[in-house]
Amino acid sequence: MGKIIFLDIDGTIRNFDGTVPATAAEAIRKARQNGHEVLINTGREYFRIEKEVLDIGFDGVIASSGGYVEYKGEKIARRYFTQLAYIELMKDLLEQRCVVEMGNSKESYVLRESRAEYQRILDEVFRGKSMCSEPQVPVWVESLLDVPEVEKLVVFGKDDTSRTVLSKWGYSFHITDLRISVPGIWAGEITPNYSTKAEGMRQILKAKECGREDTVAVGDSDNDIEMIRYAGTGVAMGNGTEWVKEIADFVTAPIMEDGLWKAFVHMGLV
Repeated sequence: MGKIIFLDIDGTIRNFDGTVPATAAEAIRKARQNGHEVLINTGREYFRIEKEVLDIGFDGVIASSGGYVEYKGEKIARRYFTQLAYIELMKDLLEQRCVVEMGNSKESYVLRESRAEYQRILDEVFRGKSMCSEPQVPVWVESLLDVPEVEKLVVFGKDDTSRTVLSKWGYSFHITDLRISVPGIWAGEITPNYSTKAEGMRQILKAKECGREDTVAVGDSDNDIEMIRYAGTGVAMGNGTEWVKEIADFVTAPIMEDGLWKAFVHMGLV
């Protein structure tokens, strides 16, 4: 039996400027030709995955950090907040003056009252960065009730917001810091505690009726930690965070130094 390989997108398959190294695409194609299965496992919502990435060819997609799971072209699982949990959490975040992007597999949504602040933060996040395409504009909504089946929240708040959010909600939801370089701003991803990249992997293995021992996970960010720990073999990109590198079975080269290709060679996948 071949390996089942789960790959993060940003910082793993695709550089943050939009570049997909030719060696990364080649590694994925050759691994599949050699009888292995390769799947995307990303925090992005499904609609945010670029065609350029999908066109490389994959056996499945886990999106929204486990909120959406697709295998062999068939949707096999969805995970989203209950309405009560979503409303209670959002009310608290708004009281803390957070700006929140609410997402599902089809769209992202932002309250219209937060539009100006949301745009200001995005301008800061992408300042000086080369963009491969224009950022996707969210749907502006008047009410929290205008958003259906929320799979994840991306939260922007003050530096100390993370401590408050974790102390209040850390046992109820899965909360991960996101890497942004904006002074004074914290960014975090919040999903239901039953929705993680590892849970998405479990759903795939359940569909295949196989175990974890033949799985491989490759990532670079703290929201990849669960999948790297869950996999039979966990790999950190050389451009990854220190925590990811610490818990991985081995560390490959950075993405733009053929890191994914070198990882696949190291494991005998290509």
